[in-house]
Amino acid sequence: MASRHAITLAGALALACAAAGPAFAGSVTDLGLSLEQVRALNAQLTAPIAAPGIAFGSPVGFGASWGQAYAGIGGQTLSEGSDSADGSATLGAGLGDSRRFLGVDVAMNVISLQEGFAEDGSWGFKFHHTFPFRAALAFGVDDTGGWGDAREQKSSSYLSYTQVVDLAPESPKRPLSLAFTLGAGRERFAEPGDDVGAFGSLALALHRQGSVIVDYHRGDLSLGASAVPFYRMPIVVTIGFINLTGQHADTEFAAGVGYLYHF
Repeated sequence: MASRHAITLAGALALACAAAGPAFAGSVTDLGLSLEQVRALNAQLTAPIAAPGIAFGSPVGFGASWGQAYAGIGGQTLSEGSDSADGSATLGAGLGDSRRFLGVDVAMNVISLQEGFAEDGSWGFKFHHTFPFRAALAFGVDDTGGWGDAREQKSSSYLSYTQVVDLAPESPKRPLSLAFTLGAGRERFAEPGDDVGAFGSLALALHRQGSVIVDYHRGDLSLGASAVPFYRMPIVVTIGFINLTGQHADTEFAAGVGYLYHF
């Protein structure tokens, strides 16, 4: 059966954001804006249609709202052998409005793509709110309502907060931003023998289409990189290594691809 890490990677694009609409037809001087406002407007009008990932295993505070649906596929090598690998898939959609009140992110996770496709899986639910200062808070439950072998898994609840900080606000078209996530959860988020465990991630966006990520999850570290390879296509690719310290398992390679659809 595939690892929960692959399932997390499969849903990575729930955090993607749409670009703004068409450019203003007249001169920017007609708007009466300051230089800083012109720079910010230009940056939004020329932004990629999606954002790179900001976590590599930890659940983030952001989620999908009404009008957003996503699909993803992820996989990783397995410790049984260097040629052994498995994957998982996620389908999800958003309900509600996270900016005005509350968004609900609903995801169906297919746990294994190798051993009996779609025979094992579970549901995940995330209730989240987005704040005006580029932050979000979420309460979620994973591994609930499972079928197949996933029925043996216990539900994992968590609380997560994510904040995005602009490190170079004077250069919005070439931003340098830092996103951090802090949270705590039960079951798969806790180390063996503990009721509650902490998790967190740091993501540095060196480009609007790329980021590097350090993730702490269940007492171990992971290191990854995420990219939006196509400027006008909402596809996010994330790759990296998990279990770098070998706390509970061997170091493994993991990767995921996600796609966001707006309706």
